[in-house]
Amino acid sequence: MSHRVLDRYTRSSILKVGLGTALLASLMLMGVDLFSNIYTYMNHNISLTTAFGLTLLYFPESFLLAVGPSFMFAVSYHLSMLHSSNEVMCVLNSGTSFSRLLRPCIVMAIVMSFLYFGFNETVAIRCSNLKMTKTEQLTNSSGSDRNNQDIALSDMQQGYMVYASRYSDANQTLYDVSMIECEADGSILRRINAYKATYDNSTGHWLFYDTYFYTPQENGNVSIQGVGTYESPNMTLEPQLFRNVSNEISRMSLDLAYAYLKRMKVLNPTEYASIGTEFYKRVFSCLTPLVMIVIACSMNYRFKKNVLFFSLICSICISVVYYVIQMVTVMLSDQGVIAPQLGILIPFMAILMLSFVLGTLLRRQ
Repeated sequence: MSHRVLDRYTRSSILKVGLGTALLASLMLMGVDLFSNIYTYMNHNISLTTAFGLTLLYFPESFLLAVGPSFMFAVSYHLSMLHSSNEVMCVLNSGTSFSRLLRPCIVMAIVMSFLYFGFNETVAIRCSNLKMTKTEQLTNSSGSDRNNQDIALSDMQQGYMVYASRYSDANQTLYDVSMIECEADGSILRRINAYKATYDNSTGHWLFYDTYFYTPQENGNVSIQGVGTYESPNMTLEPQLFRNVSNEISRMSLDLAYAYLKRMKVLNPTEYASIGTEFYKRVFSCLTPLVMIVIACSMNYRFKKNVLFFSLICSICISVVYYVIQMVTVMLSDQGVIAPQLGILIPFMAILMLSFVLGTLLRRQ
């Protein structure tokens, strides 16, 4: 029963401080977002209410950015208070080990990581996409940053490769399109050239306009046939795959982003490095609360005075070390020096190893 009381006390103390800190930090980040866009809102005569509404859509993303450091501070503050008031001595004298005291913190960190991933995929990304869409509508932006040039994609399971000189995201249209259809053995079946191709959302197919078919014959000649409009039953690539997704892969649906990443690994290894880094940053970002809380559990809490101040300073210092390591490894993975997965996972592993070493050394003192 005493362990249940202790666990409940630990969870409630950390949740109160952690959620309060996360909400406060979220409001600060929302204020930064509002003031960074205030010039755009004023130039397009966007009302104050609408501007606040757009800023409010940024809340889920800002909350996720703040939740890791906030709960590291909450755990650090809670354990510091236990040491400063000698409550930890009472707990240890009752036969409860320090590892058992930390167990609710670790369990909470694991649960938070799962909640972080689910909240990001179901709420934060949707709100971010909605904010971007509404901003484009209010500012009459056509989303030109998502237009692309010289795109080449393939789906060899369906037996075709497609190239386009330009893609316009505003009307989901490819220009100067060439599609090569292949047999199962890789031999060319025919080539399709068209002035443009537009995506039909109702059927999920592409409509080719001013189309010409080039079909090789057995005698070595090539037959040419022209038609006005042609609907391709094989080409089922979604328009998002043709976008300039240097900043978009973190906003796609997870399955679509993974499908695009696999194609880019084959088609363009150079761009795969940067896109893969963004994708794995999105996937593994849920580990941030776990790493931060584990760090907090391994710190030295022998503060007798200014507990709040020293807890805050320690949390900030370790967070800076973590984010500096992450910045360096992300730069390396963007350049293709290391694998995208390693660029995201190395900071987690490095900080975890550091926390275990520090924890071991401090326990021996």
